[in-house]
Amino acid sequence: MKNWYLYIVVALVLVSYNQAVFANVVRNNNFIRHNDSILHWIKLSKNKNRSFQDRKRYLDKAYFSSLSEKGDSLRNAYFLKISLSYYKLNDSISFRKVNKLSTNLSIKINDSSSLAANYWDLGRFYSNIGFKDSAYYTYSKAQKLYERINDFYNAVVLLNMAIIQSDIKDYTGSEVTTIKAIALFKPLKKYRHLYRCYNNLGVSFNNLGEYEKALLYHNKALEFQRKIKGENSFKENTLNNIGVSYEMQKKYKEAIRYYLDALAEDNLKQNNIKLYAKILDNLAYSKLKLEDLINTEKLFYESLQIRDSIGDYLGLAINKLHLAEFYAYKKDTLKALKFASETRSLASETKNFRELLRSLLLLSKLDADNNSTYTNRYIKLNDSLLMQERAIRNKFTRIQFETDEFIDKNRRLNQERNLILLTASCIFLLGALFYLSLKQRARQKELEFVQTQQKANEEIYNLMLAQQNKLEEGRKKEKKRISEELHDGVLGKLFGTRLILGTLNNKNDEGSISEREKYINDLQQIEDEVRNVSHVLNSESEVSDVSYTHIINDHIEDQSKVTNFTYEVVYDDNVVWEDINGGIKMNLFRIIQEAVQNINKYSKAKHVNLEFKIHNDRLSLSIEDDGIGFNAETKKNGIGLKNMQSRIDKLNGELLISSKKDEGTLIVAMIPLYG
Repeated sequence: MKNWYLYIVVALVLVSYNQAVFANVVRNNNFIRHNDSILHWIKLSKNKNRSFQDRKRYLDKAYFSSLSEKGDSLRNAYFLKISLSYYKLNDSISFRKVNKLSTNLSIKINDSSSLAANYWDLGRFYSNIGFKDSAYYTYSKAQKLYERINDFYNAVVLLNMAIIQSDIKDYTGSEVTTIKAIALFKPLKKYRHLYRCYNNLGVSFNNLGEYEKALLYHNKALEFQRKIKGENSFKENTLNNIGVSYEMQKKYKEAIRYYLDALAEDNLKQNNIKLYAKILDNLAYSKLKLEDLINTEKLFYESLQIRDSIGDYLGLAINKLHLAEFYAYKKDTLKALKFASETRSLASETKNFRELLRSLLLLSKLDADNNSTYTNRYIKLNDSLLMQERAIRNKFTRIQFETDEFIDKNRRLNQERNLILLTASCIFLLGALFYLSLKQRARQKELEFVQTQQKANEEIYNLMLAQQNKLEEGRKKEKKRISEELHDGVLGKLFGTRLILGTLNNKNDEGSISEREKYINDLQQIEDEVRNVSHVLNSESEVSDVSYTHIINDHIEDQSKVTNFTYEVVYDDNVVWEDINGGIKMNLFRIIQEAVQNINKYSKAKHVNLEFKIHNDRLSLSIEDDGIGFNAETKKNGIGLKNMQSRIDKLNGELLISSKKDEGTLIVAMIPLYG
């Protein structure tokens, strides 16, 4: 516990010091520049040809520049890259600081993908420094998030969790987790990851003593190794693992064969010297077990020298223990005690409890005087480790349970949410359908009403037109009757009187002659006047246009009284209304009705002009008012304007509506008279 407190104090001091130094560097060198510089500095920090100090200095620049980034998402993206670079640089203090900043920011902006990456990086950090339980717990958090967002790294994290479970001897749990990862990797054909999965299963079953299954999985791993592109030493690693499996079965000859096959591979020493040293040690140990001492000591020392040079302390402990057994076999007790004691010290320092137990057991056999001491230490440590492993397994089980419970709860919440969304969607859809049905029904009724009204108006117009035609026909008959009366009656009588007076003209006295001539002249004037009136009354050309124009004039006159507007109607003399199709006249009259009705309703016009013109076999009607006008674009979908357009379309004509606010309205209809 004291060591932990000391570690925290030292870490805080280093963090404070680093921050002060970084701040001073920023102030003096003005490192906060364009965002591209951040990525450039991160890239420079990855150059392994540079010194640690230079690489760290570039990362520090990137970190302090990223602090000035205003956008949370972009700043967090920089934090993720920088924290990972610190991790790869083995700057644990800077990594933990930036990783924590990024984690908090990911939570704040609800960025699940970035938060999963934060936990993933932290899990790797804990795993590397040997905090297996912390690594597993952090990995489980990342795995929950990756699974929720259906990310590929869900499978990668599961594999890492499985390896940790195997490390703490939770082999059954490791098997379950590994199989989950395999199910995700296989469809994606991730051969490298599949190799690691089957290799982990082989190691786990090897430790369980189920060697047939172990060999089965190691051979399966070899199948996927052959599919991996690029150079790797996975094959030699698996050959070594197969050799270990035979070694644990005490089948040392088979073990030696696989060790030699692994060592026969080209460039193993150059590509993976750590694995090379391990295989040398394993080969020597199997030879020792077969009591084959030829070159055995040399192999042990070659492996020992390599492991010492590369700082492989776990391998050193195993190597020295094997040498202790080697010298014990040769009855060189002093050297055996020396290497066994060195193994105990090294294993204790590096917390390599497996080799520590083995060294205590060997020491109890080699040192008869201290046999009980070593034996008691062995028993006490073994019991303590068993309890610790059980506690960690329980902890992992609890974490897994919480994970499964979380997933189950999340699934239930998703199901409930989906059910609520489905129900709400159905209700909304039904409501929308009901509303649309009502609206459609209302529009249908409105359309039926408009059609009925149009039909009624057309019938009224036809009745008016028929009535007017009857009136005109009555007028014509009456005029003809009067004409005939004037011609046959009055004119005849006057003519007879004129003849009588003409005979009286034989009297020669001057007074009578003068009197008679006067009356005769008067009668002749009356005769001419009556004849003229008779001709006018009987002339069809004078009455041919009366009916249609009267209807229009009467309608305008009636409507002008509603809002008291003045009007003027102009008819082109070239229009022969009796020759124009009745359908054209009826539709034009309906357009006039609609336009004048709109004028009374909306325009507030003081004066209205109607004009009919004919040009190039096209009849035009223009209706202009000086009212308040309207926006023709927004009102073009109105029922009245639609009806106008519909009527014009039936006649193959054109309709122009021009209007601006406070500038009045002009409606022009152009209709072809023929075809």
